[in-house]
Amino acid sequence: MSRDDFYASPLGAAYSAYMERPRLSRLLGRLLWGGDTEAYYESMAAVGEVADRATIVDCPCGAGPALRALEPGRRVRYVAADLSPAMLGRARRRAGKRRVGEGIEFIEARAEELPVETASADLFLSFWGIHCYPDPEAAVAEIGRVLKPGGRLVGASFVREPQPKGFRQRFVLRPGVGGFGRMCTEAELVGWLGDAGISISDSGRSGVYMFFDGRRGG
Repeated sequence: MSRDDFYASPLGAAYSAYMERPRLSRLLGRLLWGGDTEAYYESMAAVGEVADRATIVDCPCGAGPALRALEPGRRVRYVAADLSPAMLGRARRRAGKRRVGEGIEFIEARAEELPVETASADLFLSFWGIHCYPDPEAAVAEIGRVLKPGGRLVGASFVREPQPKGFRQRFVLRPGVGGFGRMCTEAELVGWLGDAGISISDSGRSGVYMFFDGRRGG
């Protein structure tokens, strides 16, 4: 099953549903991946911290879980981008239920080639996408292109160990298998971010998860 087929399938719908439920996501994360997603949900607070008329880019937006942090009536430009039409459809519906859909731009696009202006984003959300991309380095470079000088990046990704040990690292996190793309290590991701002009101010690990927060240099 391709990634597009997966997201359009009942399994994709189930994935979208549990990611919208923090308590369930944390439980399944610990059982399946040995990690806690609490930091992921906490980091969504960045959406509420931007100034009025700021630009937020959420890529991949998935089914729109980060929209929980967007209050109705906020005067911001919110660009929700994803390669999956099924996920974009779910995100549109979620935005409608939360009454925040009026100011959101839903865009079907590859993360490596976003139709977003250079140096236009005040905040870039990169949740659970980098480990899926066939060219994660190019996707990270695109984040650097889109962010304004001083713009903030908040994200989360699966990462591999340089010398994989343990069942998950050796047999589950396999590049090109099970929906994963090329994958990367923590050190590789930090290096790519640095090459893109993004300095990480805060990062953390929980099992196979890496959480990161940084800013684009001037």
